[in-house]
Amino acid sequence: MPRRRVRMIIWGALGVLVGVTCLTGSPLSAQAGDVGAVVAATALDPERDRAVRLAREGAFDEALEILLALHAATPEDIGLRGDLAAVLSWSGRDAEALELGGHLPFHSLPPIVSEAVARSARNLDHPSFAAGLYRDVLDRAPERVESQIGYALSLVEAAQPSRALERLPILRALSAEHPQAGVAAGHVLAASERWTEAALEYRMVGIRPEPLSEAFSHESMSLRVLGADHLAVDAMRRSPSPFPAELHADLLAGRAARTVEWGSSVPERRGPSDRFLATDHALATVDAALEEIAHLPGSEVDFPSLRLRFDRLVALRERERMVEVRQGVRQLEAEGVELPPYVQRVAADAELALRNPTDAVVRYRIALEGWPGHPETTLGLFYALVEEHRFREADELLATFIAQQPTRRRSDGMNEPISNPDLLPAVVARHLGFAFSGQLARAEAGLADLHARAPMNADIRQELASVRLWRGWPRDADALYRRTLAVDPERVGARVGRASAALATHERATARAVVDTLLWLAPESEHVRRVAQDLRVDGSWAYSSRAESGRSTGGDLGTRDRILETRLVSPPIADRVRLVAGARRADARYPEGLGAHDRAFAGLTLSSRPIVAELTGHGDREGALNPGVSARLELRPDDRWTLELFGDSRTTEVPLRAAREAINGWMLRLGVSRRSHEARQWSAQAAHLEMQDGNRRHSAYFNIEQQVARTPGHRFALMTEGYGATNSRDDAPYFNPRRTLSASGSLLWDWTLMERRERSYAQRVSLTGGAMDQADFDLRPILSAAVEHRWVMHQRFELVYGASWSLPVYDGVRERRTAGHLGVTWRIP
Repeated sequence: MPRRRVRMIIWGALGVLVGVTCLTGSPLSAQAGDVGAVVAATALDPERDRAVRLAREGAFDEALEILLALHAATPEDIGLRGDLAAVLSWSGRDAEALELGGHLPFHSLPPIVSEAVARSARNLDHPSFAAGLYRDVLDRAPERVESQIGYALSLVEAAQPSRALERLPILRALSAEHPQAGVAAGHVLAASERWTEAALEYRMVGIRPEPLSEAFSHESMSLRVLGADHLAVDAMRRSPSPFPAELHADLLAGRAARTVEWGSSVPERRGPSDRFLATDHALATVDAALEEIAHLPGSEVDFPSLRLRFDRLVALRERERMVEVRQGVRQLEAEGVELPPYVQRVAADAELALRNPTDAVVRYRIALEGWPGHPETTLGLFYALVEEHRFREADELLATFIAQQPTRRRSDGMNEPISNPDLLPAVVARHLGFAFSGQLARAEAGLADLHARAPMNADIRQELASVRLWRGWPRDADALYRRTLAVDPERVGARVGRASAALATHERATARAVVDTLLWLAPESEHVRRVAQDLRVDGSWAYSSRAESGRSTGGDLGTRDRILETRLVSPPIADRVRLVAGARRADARYPEGLGAHDRAFAGLTLSSRPIVAELTGHGDREGALNPGVSARLELRPDDRWTLELFGDSRTTEVPLRAAREAINGWMLRLGVSRRSHEARQWSAQAAHLEMQDGNRRHSAYFNIEQQVARTPGHRFALMTEGYGATNSRDDAPYFNPRRTLSASGSLLWDWTLMERRERSYAQRVSLTGGAMDQADFDLRPILSAAVEHRWVMHQRFELVYGASWSLPVYDGVRERRTAGHLGVTWRIP
């Protein structure tokens, strides 16, 4: 609840209690001299004397009956009118007392009459008139305690706090013998919002041998306004008499709310056992308050009890017990409770965390209707819309919010304006929204600009690192993450990013150490659970298989061709080495018979930044006595360049028709590639193949891929490819042109049809056209089209299938080929 609202409520309660203090006077509270004066004035009239004695004993009805009869008989008797007005005031008949005594010549009457009429005037909200009466008494008798107290409180009620403060020294002097004066001093200070001093005045009254109970309630409420809710409850516990049930419940609810607030804002001690000590303490405080309030009488405690249930949901959200938050919200709604905006936001946070962004969007919008422009709620709605892939709507939301935010604003109690703390998180989130929608370059440029202007801001640096990681630059990202952690070692997001970057660069030992720290720092974090799952998946068995079958009108591929490849990779050994094993069979049917490669292999891979090396031994079914060996070395000096060297002593690059003739060969290939970013990459290869029949084939290949358009869910790119080869033998029994050149261009369309966390469904369509130039034959066009669907069911399982159609050219003859393929990747737990 806002501080201003709290003050209004508590000041209203103070006003009521101030009205009670010193306003319920009677002859019993009158000074002895006052009563003596009245008795002396009425000694000549036994009935009047009897009435005064009855009034002193509290028998107001009998006293009034006598006095009213006397007044009816002698209405001109001023003294009698004064007595009657005083007794009417003492009996609580304030309107009659004020009407009768409003025009009395008070200067000629005992002070007790003026004080009684003044009390009635205060009760009827005429504090200025009451102040005049008290002032008149003090001019005549400055020793009058009740007038000193009443005068100060009348000035408070007349909205003259500065004049009331002038009476403070007198009240403090009187408080040594008259505790009501100390309470009044507290009221005067409270009226000027000097709450700390007011609480001290009340405390001084409360520690007396015979304390006034009301001092404890005023002290509690003053402390409540100060935000010292725990001390307010302590003051309530010290009171010799119980507080009203409504105030009792409100103080308990205030203390619980403050505990919940501290549990979410005070830095926690880190570790698996004490990370949530403050929040757990807040939950225990709320539960204890609910139990205590349940035993208080009256329906006026219903709202504090309800507020405690709201605060319990806040604490559960901070504890990340989102299922319990959802259950609590649904129970409240089933009871017909209308949730305030901040509870709707808590409910929305829970739905978003429980992967229900649709309901989260609805609840965030409801919260913003009652809480327009609230920064955290606006950001929550933004991320819920992003989760639903409503990127345009999410961007418009933040663009509007940012446009409405001033660059600088004034805070309470500060003379100079400060930077708007709500502006930067929204700007950073908007740039992340660009990244989520596929506009990585725009996001990176915006965050880089922010980072240049605020190089020490850890939030900007962390998110810039994340975008660079998504762009395929794990080393650049890791450098930024490490700089962030140098300033804030316990920043969970930066450590999560470091672990992901380490996995991307094959540094499992680093990733494991970072994840172990994260599981100690924040085991309940969803981001931590995800990166820990990534590490487990990376360390599991991996099985992959791909099958392809095609039919053709002829040519080098034959009339029917098939390929089946399987590969099994072990978990890492010492974080760097993995065992690999698999088989590959490729065959094609030609008029003269079947040509095939049928190979099994086994070996190991070594991954150690910046090198990936693989060494395998293999053997063909037909040539098991002539095993071969292959080796691949990959060097990645930075995030963009990759160099590759590959060699195979018995290569499957030998054409299938040559394999049918028992011709084998060895191959050496050198490759280089550069991935500038997610939108541009190119590669080039040069290879030498030497076969047993004396043929030497030299070939070169290159491709360039450039993204030309990107929208949420769609990506369009152009790819250019070129291939050239020369062969040394002219009369080989397989397709072996002396020279071959080909060039082609492709349009690639990637369409993501569904994406939910680790699950996705996407398709790729490619259209290719080009030309082939073969020695001794004319230049001929080539065409192809393909479609592929990719299902990612889970981090551990992926399914790919597709079909293709092409018009290749062999020896100047156009062929036609159709094919289909199916692939699966399974990370075995």
